Amino acid sequence: MTKGMHPRKPQPQPLQQQQQQQQQQRTSPQPRRSKQSKQKSHLPGAAPYLRILFPRHVQLREPVPQLLNHPHPDLDAEAYHFLALLVRDFIQTWYTTFSNDPQFVASIVHVVIDIARKLERRSQEVDWVGLLLQDVPEVLKRHFMDYRQAAQKVETAYAPNQTIESIFHGLQPHFALRDGEESEIEYLRQLSDEILRVLLPEGEYQSDCVRWLVREILCCLILRGLVEILTEPDMVNYIVNVLLVDFEPTDEKYEEFLRKAADKIETSDDNFAAFLASLETYKGGSRLHIHRSSTPNIQSTDEMVTMLQDAQSTVLERQRHTQSPLARAERNDSLLAQRISGSTAPRYGRTPPPPPYASSNGPSSDTRHNTPSHHVPSLESPLQIPIDNKKDERRRPALRASSSSSASTTNLPTGQPSRLGRMNSSNPTTTSRIRSGAVWAVTVAPTKYTSYMINNFLIPFGAMMAVFLNFMLTLPNKVHQVSQAMNWIYTELEAPEQTELETGIFKLVKEVFYLEERNPVVWRQWEIMGWPLIRTLGGGAIDRLLAHGVHWIFAEPQLVMYIQAGRRALWPDPSASLPRPRGVDEMEKARKEAERRILRTIPAPLRDIFFGEDGVHHLMAAQESLEPFQNKVCNKHLIYIALDLLLSKVLPEIYPEQK
Repeated sequence: MTKGMHPRKPQPQPLQQQQQQQQQQRTSPQPRRSKQSKQKSHLPGAAPYLRILFPRHVQLREPVPQLLNHPHPDLDAEAYHFLALLVRDFIQTWYTTFSNDPQFVASIVHVVIDIARKLERRSQEVDWVGLLLQDVPEVLKRHFMDYRQAAQKVETAYAPNQTIESIFHGLQPHFALRDGEESEIEYLRQLSDEILRVLLPEGEYQSDCVRWLVREILCCLILRGLVEILTEPDMVNYIVNVLLVDFEPTDEKYEEFLRKAADKIETSDDNFAAFLASLETYKGGSRLHIHRSSTPNIQSTDEMVTMLQDAQSTVLERQRHTQSPLARAERNDSLLAQRISGSTAPRYGRTPPPPPYASSNGPSSDTRHNTPSHHVPSLESPLQIPIDNKKDERRRPALRASSSSSASTTNLPTGQPSRLGRMNSSNPTTTSRIRSGAVWAVTVAPTKYTSYMINNFLIPFGAMMAVFLNFMLTLPNKVHQVSQAMNWIYTELEAPEQTELETGIFKLVKEVFYLEERNPVVWRQWEIMGWPLIRTLGGGAIDRLLAHGVHWIFAEPQLVMYIQAGRRALWPDPSASLPRPRGVDEMEKARKEAERRILRTIPAPLRDIFFGEDGVHHLMAAQESLEPFQNKVCNKHLIYIALDLLLSKVLPEIYPEQK
C-alpha cells in the first residue's frame, strides 16, 4: 500500500503547471498593453486626434481604420495626428461657426483615407531613385545658379530698377507667381481640381458640391497655408537643423576655430561700418548711397571723376617736387666731370663734393660759385649715367679706397712702400680664418652633420617604414573586410536601372560650395583622374549603395520621423492653433546653427583643401550655401517647381503632354 501511494505524490505537479499556465494567461496580455502604451508614447496627443477625427469610434470603442493598404501602425498614428491638427486649424475654425455635425469631418477623413491608399499604390510605381538622385539635384542646382545670377545683376546696367525677385522670376518663370496672390490661388485651384479628378471616386467627383468644397479646402486652406509656411527662410533653417541633428559639435578645436573667425567677421563689419560712416559726407555734404551688401555704391559719375582728377593732380605734384636732377632732360657737366675723373657718384638732389685733388683756391670753387641756380636746357641730347643703385652703393667704399690708394701711391717717391701694401703684409686675418675653418671641419662638423642626417633623413625614413610595415601587416584583414562588404552589396542589394547616379550629387555640391572656383587644380584632378578611377573599380557597388540609400529614406521609421519633424515645426505647441512667430534673434541663431551643422557634415581634409586655413572662408562657404534659401519669393519658385515635378511622377495624367 505504501508503495502504491508513491505515484500519487507527484499529483501536485499538474497543479503547479495549472498555476503557471494561469499566471502566463494573466501576464500574456501585458506585452500587448506595453506595445500599445509604447505606440501612444510616440504620440503625446493621441486622445485629442482620436476625438477630432473619429468621435464615433471613441464613443463605441471601435478600432480606428488603417490609413494605408498595408498595416503600418506607427505611420498611421503619426499621419492621423498631423491630419487632426490640419482639420482643427483649417476646417473646424470656420465649420463650427454654423454647424456642430461631426459627419462632415468624418466624410473628409474618409476621402483622405481613400486618396492615401490610391497614392500608396501609385507611389510603388514611381522611380524614386531617378527622382531623388537625378531630377531633384538638377532642380536645386538650377535654383542656386539662377539666384546667384540674379543677385549679381541687381542694381547694374543689365537690370536697372529691378529687384532680385523680378530678375529671378525672369530666369524661372512660373504661372503661379506671374501676377502675385491672384495667380497663385488660381494655380492651386486648378491643380487641386486635377488631383481630385484623378484620385476621387467618380461618384463623389461628379457631385459639384463635394468637388468644390474639397477643392477649396485643399487649395486655399491646406496647400496655400503649407506653401506660405514652408517657404519662410526660418523654416528652411529649421529643416536643415532637423535633418542634420546627428552632427553635433565633437571637435572642440574646430569649434574654437569657427568662433574666432566669427569674432573676426564681426570686428571687420564694425570697422567697415565706421569707414562708411566717415564717407557719408564728401564734396559739400553729398551723401554716398550704401547697398544692402555693405558695399559703397557711388551713384554720381561727376563725383567719381572729380575724385580721380584730384588724386591725379596730387600725384603729379608730388612727382614734380621729388624729381631728381638726372631725370631732367639736360646736361649736368659737374656731375659728368666727377664721374669721368673716377670720383664717387653724388646723391640725387645734393651738391656734388669737391674732387680730392682740388685745393680750396682751385678752379672748382670758382666754377661752383659761377654756376647759375637754374638749369638752362640744351639743344644737345642729355648725357646721363645713372649708377645710383644698391650694387653701386656696396661698391663705392672699395672704389673710394682704391682711388685714394692709387692717388697716394702716385704722389709717393720711388722706393717708398704704400700704406695699403704695409696693411696687407701685416694683417693675419686670412691665415687665422683658414686655421679656424680647418679646426671646425675636423672637430665640430662631423657631429653636426651626423645629427642632421639622423634627424632629417634616418628618423623620418624609419617612421615611414614603420607605417608601411603596419599597413602591410593589416592589409590582408582589410582586404578580407572589403571583399565581404562587396560580396554583401552584390548579393543583397538590387542593381538600379540607371548608372552613374552620383553625377547629379557631385554637380550640386560643386555649385553649392563653389568647389571649382575655390581650388580648381584639385577639382580638375578629381574629375579627370580621381573619380573615374574609383568608378572603374567599384561603380556597380556605388550605384547599388545609393539606390539602397533612397529606399532607406522612404522606410517607415524615416517617414514617421519626417511627419514628426513637420508637425513640430508647424505646431511647436500642440495646444496652440497656430505657430508663434519667432523673433529676429531666434531666427539668426537658427541660421548660424544651420551653417555650423553644414560645415560639420564635410570631412576635415576636404574643408582644409577647399576652404583653406582661414576660418572666415569656412563661415563664408556655409553662408553662401544657405543664402539662396533666404528669400521667400525665390523659395516659392522652388516649391512650385518641385511640386510639379513630384505630381508629374505620381499623377502623370495631370500632365498629358508628357505621355
